[in-house]
Amino acid sequence: MRKNVKEIENVFQSHGFSIDSIIQNVMKKFKFRSLCHQVGFKKQQGDSVTDIMTLLLLFPLMLINSVNALYKSSYHYMAEMKKDAFYHLKNNERMPWRNLVKS
Repeated sequence: MRKNVKEIENVFQSHGFSIDSIIQNVMKKFKFRSLCHQVGFKKQQGDSVTDIMTLLLLFPLMLINSVNALYKSSYHYMAEMKKDAFYHLKNNERMPWRNLVKS
């Protein structure tokens, strides 16, 4: 399956697209930042909630099943934040991330 993902990435790059820019465009199109705010995400400091949630939502596409697996994979470069940022968000009962996943 990873071979297929790499092939898709090669097609995008050969046509002048990057996976990162496509994901950013999709998130803008669906107003992801606004959606995060609507479901109740509020953060005082640290890494952006939308950045963390974007990566969490991409886990299935990257065939990753946990935060730890992300940092052990070849996709670790995508996460500018540390593991704790993911765990703090996922364990914070005031962060309704499950509502966003269900939406």
